[in-house]
Amino acid sequence: MERLLQSKYFHVGISALITALIFIVYSNTFNASFHFDDIPQIVENYLIRDLGNLGQILSGARGVTMATFALNYAVGGLDVTGYHIVNTLIHAVNAILAYFLVYNILTLITKDSFEWCKKIAAYSALIFAVHPIQTQSVTYIVQRMESLSSMFYLIALYLFIRAVKSSKSRVRVAMYVAVVFSFFLSFKSKEIAITLPALLLLMDYFFVSGRDLSKLISRWPVHGAVWLLFIYFAVSTVAPMGGFGDLSVESAGMGAKIVSPVGEGASAGFGVKSITPWEYLLTQFNVIVYYLALLLVPINQNLDYDFPEASGLFSTPALHEGTVLNLPVWPPVVSLIILVMIVAAAFWLFMKSKSGTMPRALTASFFIFWFFILISPTSSFIPIIDVIFEHRVYMASLGFFVIFSLCLDYIFSARSRSEKQEVSDQIK
Repeated sequence: MERLLQSKYFHVGISALITALIFIVYSNTFNASFHFDDIPQIVENYLIRDLGNLGQILSGARGVTMATFALNYAVGGLDVTGYHIVNTLIHAVNAILAYFLVYNILTLITKDSFEWCKKIAAYSALIFAVHPIQTQSVTYIVQRMESLSSMFYLIALYLFIRAVKSSKSRVRVAMYVAVVFSFFLSFKSKEIAITLPALLLLMDYFFVSGRDLSKLISRWPVHGAVWLLFIYFAVSTVAPMGGFGDLSVESAGMGAKIVSPVGEGASAGFGVKSITPWEYLLTQFNVIVYYLALLLVPINQNLDYDFPEASGLFSTPALHEGTVLNLPVWPPVVSLIILVMIVAAAFWLFMKSKSGTMPRALTASFFIFWFFILISPTSSFIPIIDVIFEHRVYMASLGFFVIFSLCLDYIFSARSRSEKQEVSDQIK
C-alpha cells in the first residue's frame, strides 16, 4: 500500500479508477427516461431547441446549466443517453476535484506526510463517487443544476488552494481571478453556490492562514471580490426569487427577468403558503439528521419523500400511512440536540487542534462546518415546498465522507500500532 501511495503516478491512477468506477456504476442508467421536472425544463422547453437563443438562455438565473441542456439537444435531440453521459461525466469530474481538493488541503497542515494525505483524499473521493446518496444528482437529468454548480464550486476552492501555494505572483493573481469567475459560473448553474464566500473564508482561516487573521486579511482582494459578487447575487437573484428553490419556472430562469415567486404559486421563499418559516425550520432539524442517517446507511431512498412536517418543537410530527423512513419520527427537539452536539464537537475539535499537532482534529472540524454551510440554503427557515430532496446533500456529503475516512484511518492505524507493539513485546 505504501509503495502505491508513493508512486508518482498515484494521482493519475486514482483519477482513472474514480472515472472507471463511476461509469461502471451508472452505466445501467443511460437509458433512463425523463421524469418530473425534466419535462417542463427540457422536453417541453422550446427555448433550448435553438442555439440562436443561447444569449437569452445564459441570461437566466440558471443560464449556465440550461445552456448545457441546449448543447445536449443540439447534439442528440431528446435522446436521453447524451444527457446521462454528460451528467455522469460531471460527477466524475467532481469526484476527481474532491480528491485533489482534500489532498491539497491536507498537505497544507501535514508537510511531511503526503502518503497519508493521498490516502485520506482517495478514500473520501471514492466514497463520494459511488455512494448511493448521489444517485439523484447524477441520474435525475435536470439535477445537473446541482452537480454542475458543485463542479464550479469545487474548482473555485481548488484554484484558491493552488493560488496560495504558487510562488509566482502573476500565476497567483490569474488563479484568484479564476476563483471569482468560477463562483460566477457556479451561481449561474444553481443558487446553492451563494455559500462559497463563507466557506472560502473558513478554509483560508483553518488551513492557509494558520488561524492568523493578519495573514487572512492579506488576501482581501480575492475575498472582497467574492463577497461583492455575493451581495450582487443576493440582491439581483435570491431576494427577487424569495429563496432557494430546487426547481420552478422562476428559479430555472428562461430569460433575464426574474419573476418573484411571492404569491399563491410560490415554490420557495416566504410566499410559500403550505408551510410557515417556523414549521419549515423545525422540519429541517429532522431532515438534516435524516440526511446523516442516509449517508451512514443508504437504504429506503426515495425521489419524492412524504416526509412528516413539524408544527412544534416538542410535538411529534404525524407520519402518513405507507411512509417508510429509516429513522423513527421524533419531536424536532431531539434532532436539534443531536445537531447542536455535532456543531459543539466541531468547535471542540478546532480548539483541540490549536497546538498544530493534530491535523485529524482540524480537518474533521472544518468538514463538519463544510456540511452545515453547504446545506444551509435549503435547510434553514426559508420555506421550500418540498422539504427534503437527496440531491441537496450532494456536495455537503463530501464533508461526511472525509470525516468517515479520517475515523476509518484512525481505527486501522491504531490497530496496526497495537499489533506492532505486541510483536515488539514478544521479541523482547
